[in-house]
Amino acid sequence: MVSALDLPLEASPEERYVFKPSYGSSHHWALGQIQGHIGDRRVLDIGAGGGGIGRAARAQNPKELVAIEIDPRAQAALQSTYDEVHADIAVLSGRQFDLVVLLDVLEHMSDPFGFLKQLRPLLAPGARLIISVPNVAHWSVRFGLLLGRFEYRSRGILDRTHLQFFSRRRFLEMCNSVDQAEVAVTSGSIEPIELILPTWASKNPLFEGLAKIRFSFAELLPGLMAYQHLGVIVIK
Repeated sequence: MVSALDLPLEASPEERYVFKPSYGSSHHWALGQIQGHIGDRRVLDIGAGGGGIGRAARAQNPKELVAIEIDPRAQAALQSTYDEVHADIAVLSGRQFDLVVLLDVLEHMSDPFGFLKQLRPLLAPGARLIISVPNVAHWSVRFGLLLGRFEYRSRGILDRTHLQFFSRRRFLEMCNSVDQAEVAVTSGSIEPIELILPTWASKNPLFEGLAKIRFSFAELLPGLMAYQHLGVIVIK
């Protein structure tokens, strides 16, 4: 059986881009942040993956719902959810959006600061930009380093396709680099251990209660306990 952290290269988009709406996850947090900011607005989902965020956005009646996704197989699956699916934001030149979702994308880029600069003209006045990146200073990575281990995997913080690593300080530096904007919300996610647990162990009140405690620690000590750094940037 393939580990939840080690997927084969031929894995389907559904396996590779798992939607994780469980309490404390980046997707759960993002769903809360987009609530009430979708209706009759222009929405751009960058790195749409399996389309989980798009399906939630579609239910709130956006004026436009556009996806950016480079995986050709994922693109085909997204056609039924989004009004448009493109591989690059360059084709959107001259347009603007009121809400942009950028989850688990920037760490895959050689120049994430430069990408945000390129993205800035697409953000309308008052637009909200929702970002998540993995925390390389998470306790699990620190513990591994203490043991002399820094092992790349198929997903997670040390995903072998990650080109950039973010501490809390670097994440905030990147958010604050967006021109004429302010960082309105910051938070952190918890480890998606439900991916490696049987359903009976993760779908019960005890697990949800423990998730709330873990999330409290992630917010209290984000540099150490947050699995991902999360932020909402509002354009002035």
